[in-house]
Amino acid sequence: MSQSRWGNMIEDPPVRQVFDITAAWITDIPVIAVPCLLCGEREIVRLNTFLLNGRRFHTVRCANDGMMWLDPQPTAAFYDQLYAEHYHVAGEEDPLLEQATLDVHSDEVKLRETAALRLDEIERYAAPGRFLEVGFGSGHTLMEASARGWAVLGVEVAQSCVDAALARGIPAVLGRFPGVPHPVPGGGIRSFDVIAMYSVIEHVHDPAAYLRRAHELLKPGGLLVLRLPDTGAEGPPASLIAHLYHFNQTTITELLRRHGFSVQQIGAFGLWKPKRYPGELWSMNVIARSEGRSALVEGDHRGHLPAQTRVEPVEPDRGVVRARHGEHGC
Repeated sequence: MSQSRWGNMIEDPPVRQVFDITAAWITDIPVIAVPCLLCGEREIVRLNTFLLNGRRFHTVRCANDGMMWLDPQPTAAFYDQLYAEHYHVAGEEDPLLEQATLDVHSDEVKLRETAALRLDEIERYAAPGRFLEVGFGSGHTLMEASARGWAVLGVEVAQSCVDAALARGIPAVLGRFPGVPHPVPGGGIRSFDVIAMYSVIEHVHDPAAYLRRAHELLKPGGLLVLRLPDTGAEGPPASLIAHLYHFNQTTITELLRRHGFSVQQIGAFGLWKPKRYPGELWSMNVIARSEGRSALVEGDHRGHLPAQTRVEPVEPDRGVVRARHGEHGC
């Protein structure tokens, strides 16, 4: 057992050199320490440790509620530089960012297919209306939504992505979602039917702020869509420098509940696809339903299926969360 800045470490496993990111511009990695997102607990279990440019990072789990996160966390300024240097509009692989996220970028055809699948799923729950995507990246989902009659708007932190969207005639604004001017251009309080965040919530320093903002902008009964890995009960197989938080079904459901959303469905994508690289998270479809307000959570899942679930092998999309806006405030 060892002592951390937040309290007692229950476990102290050996260093795991999962990957080694090196680049000339990374001369220093400023970091911050954070408590548990759900409870502020200081008693944590250290799940694994890895090195990045000689600095130790850990994946830790709260001993109180099971929330998992990266400790310490690089600052927002570090990620601003990372994504400015290595985040591309569409289809281009970058060795640094690929290592950082343990993800593989898709080509144009794949991006279009994925966008169509996303809209097919959304339109099972909502008719075309106002659609806001946070972290829209290539913009293919916004383009698909627009082509289907949705009034769309995108929010992005990468200037190159915003410029590309505007050049294609897609309304987009630059900035972090919680800090985008209020009301959002083209929509304000309770004005959106759907808000989507694909592969966003696990990358941000304050996921709660993103959910608060979404709750504020969604119409009553509106749909929240999140894509994220589900790490199960034991945590991720490797620490990911680009993932600040690691959610499972329990922790994402609780976080959504606290911010006015109730989870109706947890699903993912088929397990038939072989692993492409070490540490890839498996996917499967888990559906649950609650009374009253509804929500759909889809995510890569490594834990166990709850009772009364069904699994459907469909096109892999690394996981999504969809949630109905609650009737009460945050």
